[in-house]
Order: sequence, then C-alpha cells, then structure tokens
Amino acid sequence: MAPVALFAREGAPSYYRNAYSTQPRQYQPMPNRYPGQNIYAGPQQNGNIINQHSYTYQVPKPTAAQAGRGAATPNGIGIPPENNKYDLAVTASYTRKFADFQFETGVQSILEWDDMILNLFGIRAEKDFQLRGFNLFGFGEYAYGSVSHGGLSMDYDLKPYNDAQPASGIFTISMGGQTGTIQDLKFGIGARHIWDISGWKISPIIGYQIFKHDLKMNNHVYPNPAVYLPLMNQFGDYIYGDTNGNYYSAPQGTAVPDGYHQVCISPEDIALAAADPSTHRPIVDENGNLMTDSYDPLYEYQPWGVGPGQCVVVGGDGMIIVNGVTHIYNTTWSGIYLAVEIEKQMTYVDKLRFYAQASMPHYRSEGIWPNRTDWQQNPSFVDEGNNGAMQYRMEMEYIYHFSDRLQLSAKAETSYFHIGKVGGELYVAGYQYYETDPATGEIVYVDPNGVPGDGDEYPYLATKDPYTEKITDSLKNATWQSFGLHFGVKYTF
Repeated sequence: MAPVALFAREGAPSYYRNAYSTQPRQYQPMPNRYPGQNIYAGPQQNGNIINQHSYTYQVPKPTAAQAGRGAATPNGIGIPPENNKYDLAVTASYTRKFADFQFETGVQSILEWDDMILNLFGIRAEKDFQLRGFNLFGFGEYAYGSVSHGGLSMDYDLKPYNDAQPASGIFTISMGGQTGTIQDLKFGIGARHIWDISGWKISPIIGYQIFKHDLKMNNHVYPNPAVYLPLMNQFGDYIYGDTNGNYYSAPQGTAVPDGYHQVCISPEDIALAAADPSTHRPIVDENGNLMTDSYDPLYEYQPWGVGPGQCVVVGGDGMIIVNGVTHIYNTTWSGIYLAVEIEKQMTYVDKLRFYAQASMPHYRSEGIWPNRTDWQQNPSFVDEGNNGAMQYRMEMEYIYHFSDRLQLSAKAETSYFHIGKVGGELYVAGYQYYETDPATGEIVYVDPNGVPGDGDEYPYLATKDPYTEKITDSLKNATWQSFGLHFGVKYTF
C-alpha cells in the first residue's frame, strides 16, 4: 500500500437568524472579497473558516497484473498501466469441437460429414511492443486435432442430373463411418486498446489464416434396393395400365396421369435359353446361335423366383458393406482476415473478452475416390476458387488471473466457412479398348503374318493415356460450420 496524503481546507459557513424573525436573512454578496468568499447576514458578519480540518487518505497500489493489459478497479475505473516487463504470453489450450461439412458437386451429388466430434490441442504466442507511441501486439497460433467419434458420413444422389427433368437421375445412397484431421494456423498484428468506450477496450486486428480439414468416409453401407424390370414396346416406350384393365404406352420421361401403374416384366415376357434336360447346357443351332424357348407356366417360380404375372426383380440382395476407405476429401481455406477484440476488466482478477473475425478465403480441395477405376488416384479431382466465399468466427471468453503471470480461460466459439460455384479439374485414368473402324463400327484385327485367313489374327487393343478434363462447375457449393468449447492456460514471461 502506498500512502498518498491529501490536505483539504474546509470552510464552515453559518446561517444566523435574528431574534425577531424565524426566517434566515437574505444572502448578500459583498464586493471586494476574494473569489468564493461569502458573507452572511446576522448579528455579526462571519467569514469562511479556513484551515479547520486536515485529512489523510490511502489507496491500494495496483499490482503488475492489475496495472498491465488494461486493468481496472472493481468499479470500472481504469488503472494507468505501469512499465510491465511481462510482455510475452504463451497459451496452451484444449478444444472440444462439434462440426459438420457438406459439399455438392456440379452433377448434384452430395457428400456430408455430420455431427463430427473433434479433440483439438493448440498453442499461441503473443508479444507486446510499441511503434510510434502505439501499443501493438503480434501473435501466432496453431491447433491440431482429429475426429474422435460421433455422427456418420453420407454419399447420396437424391437430386436429378437435370432440374428440368426431375424424374431422371440416379437415386442411390450410402452411409458409414468417418475419420479425419483438422489444422488451424493463424497469425496477425493488432493495436492494443486503441478505443475505450465506457471501460470496454477495443483492439482492431489484421492477419492471415490457413484452415485445413482432411476427411474420410469408410466402411460404407449400400442398401442395394431391389429394382424391377419395366416392360417396353419395340419403340422403347414404357407400358402403363389403369384400374379398368386398359394399357397405354408412353415415351421415357413422359409424365403419366395419376392412378396409372407401370407394368413390369413377368416371366412369360422373357424368352429362355433352351437347355439339355440332362446336362442343363444351352442348345445351339448349326450356326452356333443359342436356341430360345418361351416361358412355361409349369416352371412356376423358376428361374427368377416369381410366378407368371409377377414382376421380375433385379438386385434386392440386402445391404452391401464396402470395408475400408471409400472417399477422401482434403480441403484448405486460406486468406487475409479482419478482426476486432473487445475486453472488459470486471474486477482486479477477471475480465470478459469478445472476438469477431471475417474474411473471404480462397478454397481448394482434393478428392480421392479409391473405388473409381476410371479416375486417377491421389488426387482424382481438384476444386478451386473463391466465388461466393465468406467466413466468420465469433468468440466469448472469460479470463481469470491467478497471479500476475498465470491466467486461466474458458471460451465458447463458433465458425462458419462457405464457398459457391467453382471450377476444377478431373483426372481421368488411362485405359485400354478394342479399336473399331469408324466407317463400319467393326473391331479392327491385326494380322501379324500378313496372310489373311491363316487364323493368327487378333483384335487390336489400343491404349488411352491418362488426361485432365477441365470442369467449369465442378463444385456447386461447400459449407463448414462448427461450435467449440475451449479451455486454456496462459503464462507471461
């Protein structure tokens, strides 16, 4: 405690009443008096009494932790900062993060990683310095974590390829487990407490961030639903029936009236390959062509497991599990950001901190589809651009000072990243094919001896080299959003 003596000169003005009046006489200012001296009417004139009393006061001297970094008294009165030698702070933190990521391709295929729970460990270093009278600070932080558990990943095509034909498209779905890692690198520079509004101290910040998440889908389950074979006429039209027993034909993709049902292929609509009853081997004619017979109702449920008039169904074997990694999508968001930090010293030992950040990051992702043999691997395709890019981050933090060096903090934060339509590159794998004659469409044969008809001819197997295909709408959109609970320990040097 540092004593500070303040001596107060206190006057004692008095009001007098005369013996004949119950009211005080009127105040009468007197000329030729020193400023502030008052004269009161009464039996005698009394001047101000000077040097009557003296007082001594003591106020607590702020500690280094209180004086530095914008401390204040419990009533919010700012304490002037002293020369604080603790200008380097290092923070170690743990964050429990809950996140979702989704992207939609140009062919309206959607992939999602839902309800991920991640464990992140981070470190931050912050240094105070001065430049031309301004209190500045620079910092750098890095966090790394992985998916712990929770949620599932999905790959589905529940939208048509063409919005003008909503009935067309593939409608498959698969789902399974998810794994992955996350990295967040950020550094910046700010002006410390450049504004002060009623004790709320505001610090603007500019910096650069690289946010990366590498996600995988694994052990996916494909429902493998049953699909019936539709009946068609020789023109490729589907056959429909109504409740009155009438039948109609309609081209594929044509809308039909309500109440019509599509007719499926039943066993009697399919020709069977004739076979020898004793060996079950197919019978061929003198030209080597297969002989066919019509379906006999006596076969009952053979060979498709359904009887006459029932639908022949393809598939329906139950779910199929594809073990291992089925999809890999590695994504990086990077760019300059602007931020603002707002702090309020609540008491000598604790304070509140709010943080807001916004940017328009650059987006780049690399996809690897291990089960696709027609695409190259590592990567199979790349999406890149910044069209419609936006990002924000919000934080609310409570900080408690255990000493002038040690602080503990608890923080809640939310992040959001979004990218719109961007182009990309598809890396098509090389393959081999039998070359055909463009004029006739027949397979081209090679005769090594040049002697026609000697039996040594073989079809020509051509090779297509791998190539890259540019795609203008490789990605329609992608979104990352997360919420995290953070606990940190800060130590100053």
